[in-house]
Amino acid sequence: MIQELSEKIWSNPKFQVAWTALELAWLQKLLSVPDALELESHLGGKALQAAAILATSNKEEHRKAAYRVATCAFDLFGNSSQPLDQALRVVLTRLGNFPAIGTNEFVNSALTRLPLSLATDELNLVSGRTVELHGRDLVLTNFQFELWEHLAGGRRVAISAPTSAGKSFVLQAFLTSLFENADSCKTVVYLVPTRALITQVANDLTTEFKNVKAESIPEIITVPVDGETLPVRRAVYVLTQERAQLCLAASSDFKADLIIVDEAHSIAEGARGILLQWIVDDLLKRNSGTQILFASPLIRNLSIFGRVFGLDHVAEFPSVEPTVSQNFVAVKVFSGAKGLISLASLGDGKSEAEEIGTISIGHTLAGRADKLVHISARLGRGQSNIIYANGAAESELIAIQLAELFEGREPTTRQLELAELAKEAVHEKFVLAGCLERGVAFHYSQIPTLLRGVIEQAVSVGDVDHLVCTSTLLQGVNLPAKNIFMFAPEKGRGHPLASTDFWNLSGRAGRLRREFQGNIFLIDYEKWKEQPLDGPKDAVITPAIEACVIENSERLVEVIADDVGRPSRKDQASYESTFSRLYSDYHRGELISTFSRMGIASDAPSAQKITEALKEASATITLPHDIIRRTPSISAHRQQKLFETIEALLEVGARSAAERLIPAHPRESEAFDSYAYILELCHSRLQGIDTARNLHRFHALLAVRWMKGIPLPQIIEEQIRRKPNDDVRKVIRETLELIEKEIRFRSVNLFSCYISILAHAFARAGLQDYVERLLPLALFLEIGASDKSMISFISLGLSRLTAMKLNDIAARKDMDIDQARIWLKSRRLGELGLSNLLQDEVLRVLGI
Repeated sequence: MIQELSEKIWSNPKFQVAWTALELAWLQKLLSVPDALELESHLGGKALQAAAILATSNKEEHRKAAYRVATCAFDLFGNSSQPLDQALRVVLTRLGNFPAIGTNEFVNSALTRLPLSLATDELNLVSGRTVELHGRDLVLTNFQFELWEHLAGGRRVAISAPTSAGKSFVLQAFLTSLFENADSCKTVVYLVPTRALITQVANDLTTEFKNVKAESIPEIITVPVDGETLPVRRAVYVLTQERAQLCLAASSDFKADLIIVDEAHSIAEGARGILLQWIVDDLLKRNSGTQILFASPLIRNLSIFGRVFGLDHVAEFPSVEPTVSQNFVAVKVFSGAKGLISLASLGDGKSEAEEIGTISIGHTLAGRADKLVHISARLGRGQSNIIYANGAAESELIAIQLAELFEGREPTTRQLELAELAKEAVHEKFVLAGCLERGVAFHYSQIPTLLRGVIEQAVSVGDVDHLVCTSTLLQGVNLPAKNIFMFAPEKGRGHPLASTDFWNLSGRAGRLRREFQGNIFLIDYEKWKEQPLDGPKDAVITPAIEACVIENSERLVEVIADDVGRPSRKDQASYESTFSRLYSDYHRGELISTFSRMGIASDAPSAQKITEALKEASATITLPHDIIRRTPSISAHRQQKLFETIEALLEVGARSAAERLIPAHPRESEAFDSYAYILELCHSRLQGIDTARNLHRFHALLAVRWMKGIPLPQIIEEQIRRKPNDDVRKVIRETLELIEKEIRFRSVNLFSCYISILAHAFARAGLQDYVERLLPLALFLEIGASDKSMISFISLGLSRLTAMKLNDIAARKDMDIDQARIWLKSRRLGELGLSNLLQDEVLRVLGI
C-alpha cells in the first residue's frame, strides 16, 4: 500500500513542479540572487508530507527525493508557520539517516514534540539501529548498522560507499570493540594507500580509543619495527603496502586476525596496486581464517575482491544513499569584462538545467584563476569552501589571490599559530603562511603530513574557510566542505578528471551534522573537454596485474625476457612488478592458481607463453625469488646485474670490498661518500642512468641530511642558495617534490633493493657478521630519521618535526618506543620548547 502511494506521488506532475520550485527558491536564497522566487509557506508543509511517504519507499530515487525535498523545504521556511522541524525529523528517521538529525538544533530536540504515535515509531526504528559500545549507545544509519552486523559476525565484507556514508566511523568504533576486553589478543592490519592516511587513521583511532579503559588500549603501530620486536599481538598496524611488506619480511610470525583494506580499488593502480594485492595474499596465507574488509568508494564489481583473493562467501553490499545531499550548479561567465555570471541548477547532477538567475561578481573574470578566485569568494562567502586546482603551482596562485581579496581580515590567534607552523615545517618564505593569516590555505601531496593534517583540522573547525586543493584530495582524505568549485578539473597535466573521480570529489560537498546539503559549482561547464556528469558514478576496476597479464601479455613476455638493454617506459614498473609476482609464483608452484584466479586456463596460449618466458628467465637469474620480491618494481634482470657486480667485487677481496659496500650510518663522517658510491651502483645497474651527470652525488647529499634529521627549512634554504635567480616559490615546491619522490620513494626503493641483494651476497660469501651490520636505510629514508630515539618518537605517532625537536632535547638517542613514551610523559610540556600546535600533537599522542 505505502509503495503504491509513493508511486502515485512520484508520478504526480504537481509534485514534480513543486519540488523544482522548492529547490530553485532555496538556491536563490542561498546564493542571494536578485528577484528570488517567493513561495507560499504552506507549500513547505505539503512538500514534507509527500517526503514522509517517499521516505518509506524501497526505490532509491524516491528516497533521495524525500531527503532533498524535505531539507530544502525546512531550510527555506523553517518553523515560520508550521512545525516543519518535526516533519523533517520524521523523514530523516524513516530514511534511517539518524546522524543528520543533529544538523539542526530544532530538529534535534523535536522528539518530545512529536505526536505519540510518531515518537513511538521513531523509538522503535532507533532501537533496531542501536549498538552498545563502551557503555554508550550508538545510533547508526541503515548502511552503518548492516556493516556493523557483518563485522561483528566475523564475516568477510566488500563495501562500496560514497564519502559521506560514514564507513570510517563504523570501522573505528568496531576496532575499539575488539579490544574492549583487556585479555583480547588481536592483531589488526589496517592498509592505507598513502602516508598522509596513515597519520589520519592513526589520529582518529587514538581519539576513538580514549573511550576504552587504559589497560585495554592496544598499540597503534605506524612504523615497521624490527624482527626482534615483531609481532606485537595486541596491536593495530596502520601501514601502507610498502611498510606492511617490511613487517612481513622482518618476521614470519607477523599475521593478522583482521585485515582492513582501505581504498581497496587501489589494486588497480600500477605497481603499487600489484604490491597491495601481493601483501593481502601473503597475509591471508599466514592466517587463512582471518577476517577481511575491502572498503572503496563507488565500485560496481565488488565481486572482484572475492575472486582475486580466492575467497568464498565475501558479503557484498554497496551504499548509494549519502547522509548529505549534493546540488550541482552550472556557473556561466557571460561577460568577463563586467564580471557577470549566470547560474543554473542541475539538481543532483542528472537533471535538466533550471535557470537560477544572474549575479554581478564585481571583478573582471578573464582568466582561469580570475574565475576560480572571484566566483568562489562571492558564492562561498561565510561558508566552508574547496577550490580544485590543476596542480601545486596553480593552487598556490589561487590561494595567494584569495588571501589578497581578504587582506582586510584580522588574523585570529589560531591563524597566526598556523602561519608560524607553516614556516617552521617548510620555510619562512613559504607563501602558505601569509595565506593562513587570512583564513586561506592550499593543500597538495608534497606538503609535510603534519602541516596537511593541521590544515585539514583548521578547515573542519572554521579557521580556514577557503582551501585550494589538487587531486591529492581524491586519495581517501576525509575533508568535506559546504561548497566545491571546479573549472575544467584535471588529474595529471592535460588529463581531464575521470567521471568516477569527479563523483568521488563531488561527494565531499556537504558536512554531516553541519548542513543538509552541499553544493558543487561547475564554472563554464559547457567548455570542459569532457562532461563528467554524463559519466558513471561507479567504476569497474581491473587489478593492475590482470591488466598486464590479460590485456597486454605480449608486452609482459617481452619484459620477462628483457636483457636489461631496453629503456624504461612510463608504466614499466607495473610490468616489472607483474614479472616479479609471477616469477615468485612460478618458483613456489603457485602459478597455475594465480592464473586461475584471473580466469585464465593454464593451457591457454597466453599462459603458456608467459610460463615459457619465466622458465627461460630462471636460467639466467640466480637470485632467489624471495630476494627479488622485496623490491618487485625493479627489473629482476637488473637486480641480477647488481648482484653479479657485488659478487664480482667480493671475489676480488671479500672483506675489503665488504667494508666499502656496507652502508655507513647517516651520522658517520663517511656517510656521503658511502651513499654516493651505493647510489652510483644503483643508478647504473638498476636504473640504467648515465652517472656522468653525478645525480647520485646530489641525491646522496640530500639523503644524508634527510636521514640525519636535518630540518626541512634548512634543506630548502640550501636549495634556495643554490638557485639564487630562481623563483623562491618554485624552488620550495621543487624541493618538497624532490624529497617526496626521489628521496622518500625512489631512493627508498633503491636502497631496499641494494640491502637485500647485499645481504644475500654476504651470506653466500660467508660474511654473516657483515649481514648483521646492515642498517634499515630504507626505513631511515622514508621517515627522515636514523637516531633510535627519533624513530621511536615517530613510531608513537609524532611528526618528523616534533620528533626532531624532542630528539634534540633528549640526552639519550637510543630509546626504544616504551622508553620514549615514558620519557615524554615525565616531562613538563611547557619546558620542551614546542609551539602550541606541536604541543597539541604531543597531547594527542599521549591520549590527554
